[in-house]
Amino acid sequence: GCMMNGKLYPLGLIERTEDCYRCNCGKYAIRCCSLIFTPHHYDGENCKMILNRKRCDYDVVQKDDPSKKCVTSRHV
Repeated sequence: GCMMNGKLYPLGLIERTEDCYRCNCGKYAIRCCSLIFTPHHYDGENCKMILNRKRCDYDVVQKDDPSKKCVTSRHV
């Protein structure tokens, strides 16, 4: 198996780790890609990102009132 962040994973494809990665555990190495989309276009002065591990994405919320979401765009 493969050890990652203190957890042992079996050989083969790991669809999703607790840290939101998709990995392939091989005999000699583990290769991983992040499943998290990181928003880049939002008001950084008034908003902040909070990782939602259940959905493997970020909520962008107002710094002063985290119950209110901020507007984001998904430009490539």
